[in-house]
Formats: sequence, structure tokens, C-alpha cells
Amino acid sequence: MNYKRCVILLFDGARYDVFKDLLHSDRLPNIQRYLVNNGSFLKGYSSLCTTTGPAHIPFIYGIYPGTANVPGIRWFDKANIKTRFFMKTGLRSYVGPGSYYMGHDVSNEYKPLYEYFTKPVGIFSSLDKNHNIKIIGHKRHRIQKALYYIYAHYTHRWGSVDKAACRSVRKYLNRGVDFVFSVFPGIDEITHLNHPLHQKTLEQYQVLDKFVGNMFNDLKNEGEEDTLIFMVSDHGLSQTHKHISVVELSKKEGYSPVYYPRIFNNKYDIAIMESGNAMAFIYFMKPVRDKPAFYDEIISIDKNKIFIEKILDQDGIDIIAYRLEKSKICVRNKHGQLEITYKDDGNLSLNPKGFNPLGFNVNKENLSLKDSLSITRKTLYPDSIIQLKQLFNSERTGDVVVFAKLGYDLRDKHEWPEHKSSHGSPLKAHMEVPICTNLNLKSGSCRIVDIFPTVLQQFNRKIPENIDGNAIE
Repeated sequence: MNYKRCVILLFDGARYDVFKDLLHSDRLPNIQRYLVNNGSFLKGYSSLCTTTGPAHIPFIYGIYPGTANVPGIRWFDKANIKTRFFMKTGLRSYVGPGSYYMGHDVSNEYKPLYEYFTKPVGIFSSLDKNHNIKIIGHKRHRIQKALYYIYAHYTHRWGSVDKAACRSVRKYLNRGVDFVFSVFPGIDEITHLNHPLHQKTLEQYQVLDKFVGNMFNDLKNEGEEDTLIFMVSDHGLSQTHKHISVVELSKKEGYSPVYYPRIFNNKYDIAIMESGNAMAFIYFMKPVRDKPAFYDEIISIDKNKIFIEKILDQDGIDIIAYRLEKSKICVRNKHGQLEITYKDDGNLSLNPKGFNPLGFNVNKENLSLKDSLSITRKTLYPDSIIQLKQLFNSERTGDVVVFAKLGYDLRDKHEWPEHKSSHGSPLKAHMEVPICTNLNLKSGSCRIVDIFPTVLQQFNRKIPENIDGNAIE
């Protein structure tokens, strides 16, 4: 098929299981008719952190957030903190206006999907500008996004933002653009306000299904068969019943933390950065202040060791992870730990002590990274082995990463409106996402990072060697 245009519709926060149930109960008839019947419906696997923004990077760049050195929606760069440039060089939050820094934070060595097309447009994306990308109307879109998002944040009318995105997609397709990447935030935000199975959440899936029908009606006159379409999601969410503030826990142990929005504490000795609220990075300033610290270095100070153990003892804490050596990490919970060594030849070794916190049977000494998805697929943490690796590839990832259990998250104060659902962790509910396309594929699953090279392959573009994704068969 010689495609002339590509459309990627990102239904932010759409869960695989919820989407599948709606699809099979005939509540998404347009997606079924126009995409699934003659194309494909796949189970997608997201990328840590499973959070809006960083989890959009795989679609646009074909790389993981860790590879992009954008590991979370909030991060702290121990190697580049400068107090007089505090907001710019070493501390970042992509919540609100800070989201516009994200494209600039991705290295020039990675070429965004926009650059492979002559008339690209990005709608409500935080990655609509990186260096010299020429995207149609990106300044206007940024102003539009800011106004709509502020309005929806205070009124909770996120459906209006999705409707605006719908109008923009149809308008630009009618104007002959050859690439559209559009974010629809409604499902994500409505789920945060309620829960994944709330009636308002389910209705928003159906609203977007109607949009798909309208878009295809337009394409009947514009070239339906010439258009490659992907409907994707970046992460799922799980309902939250209780908030655990890692910041407040640190204060009880005598730390003076820097965290959002309290970022002007110049006497800090620890930094805590949450993402999606189900994941938090912890950065210890002692004994290593200017680079990521290994676990043995961290616990050489008794105060740090005691704090880590108290975190593990908290109800609602699922697992923690940290660096043991340059290519060796450890994952722990209350019942055991797993040491994972990533080797240069693409293999890894697994050394469990007690119960394996990632929940799969460890029966191979030398396992290929290529096989890692297959052994984790049926666990609570699908694709966890490679996702932890890519997360810790970033020097901006915390010294210790904390993940919450289902029903909990890690941020209490300073979150308005209150989040009643959360994401950010490697849990199945956050990792598994729906992927629909009018492209007929053999595979029944893929990683979201695989969409990028699949699009390039369909347009006969050369796939870069430095990306993480692989074209879907």
C-alpha cells in the first residue's frame, strides 16, 4: 500500500482491558468498523514512566523515555543543578507551562516523526517543537492548548478539549496535511477525577469513537485508502483509595526535601519527584551529590538506609528499584529481591533472593533481552525487565525509584483536584494499552515504541539505527 498521509490519534489514558470490553460489547462501533475489521487490534505495552508526556516520546521518536533522558514528568538532575538557574538546568516539571520544555530536552541525535513528512501538524502535544522542526501552526496550537487546558482544569470539562482536538484533526486533514499527531486528554483526566470504570470515563471512549466515524466519513472524499491510521494510548490508570506522601515521610526522618511545588529550598538534602503519582524518584544528596548513586554508597549513611527500609515497610508500597552497579539493578519488596545484570552481549542474568518481586519464574542463568517480554507477559509487571533497564539508562532517574501498590499513590498535598486514579508504575493496569490500526498486522501485541519504525516502514523511509523500537510484523 502506498500511503500518502499518516494519522496518529493518542487517546491518553485508555486502558487495554476497558477498551477491549467496550469493543467486544459493540460500544465502539466505528473503531470496530473502520480499524479493527480490516486492520488490527493489538495489546500494546507502554514505557516507564507510564505517564502523559514521557510516554508520548516513544511514538514521536521511537525511543524510550530513559533513552531520551526524560525519565519522568518531574525529575532532578544531580549533575547539573545550579541554584541561580534552578528552573532551567537541573529541575524539571512537565506539568503546566513546563511541558513545553520536553521537546527541547530530547537530544538532537534523535529525529522526530514530524521531520519525515512535508506538512506535519501536532495537536495538543508537548512534543510539537524540538530544535528546528517546522510544524504547521505550532505557536497557535500552543496558545490554544494552554487556554483549553486551563479552562478544563478549573471546570473539569475535559470533553471540550477532546472536541477541540477532533475539530482540529478534521480541519487539517481537509487542508491536505500529510501527518497528524493529536492528543486527546479527556479519558486520562476524567479517570483522574473519577475511576477507570466510571460512567463518565466510559462515555468519553464512546465520544472518541464517534469522532473516528466522522473522520472516516471525511476521508471518503479525501482518500481513506491512502491514509495510514493508528489509534493508540500511552498508559492506563488504576483507582486510588489512599495517598502516601513520600515527601512527608522524608520530613519525619529529618530530611529537608526539595519537591514540586516547593522548589526554592536551597538547603535541601534530598529531592523527591513524583510521576503519575504512582511512581516517585528519590535523590539523596549525601554521600554522592553530583551524580547518580549506587546502593552501597547510599546506605553508607545510616539515615538513608533507615529511610529506605521504612519506605518498604509502608502499607501501599509495592516495589522499589535502585542501581547496584553500572549495568546492575535491584528490585525489592517486603518479601524478597531480584538482582538483574544487563550484559553487553544483549543477555542478562537474574539472581533472586527470596520471593521474586517481579513475579515470574527465574529458571535461566543467561536470558536474552529479546525474550524478556515473554517471561513477564503474564505477570503483574509485563515487560518489566526491559522497562527497568531503559529507565535507569537515564542519569536523571532517581537513586531510588518507588512504586505504589494498586489502590495507592505517592503524592498527597499540592495535588488539586485530588487524583482518584493514578499511573506511572510498571503494573499491568498502567502498562497495557490498546493499539488499533487500519494496517493488517500479524502480531497480536507490540511495544508502543514500535509504532515509530512501523510508520517509517510503511512510507518507505529509512529506519534510524539509534532507536529502540522495531517495526511490527
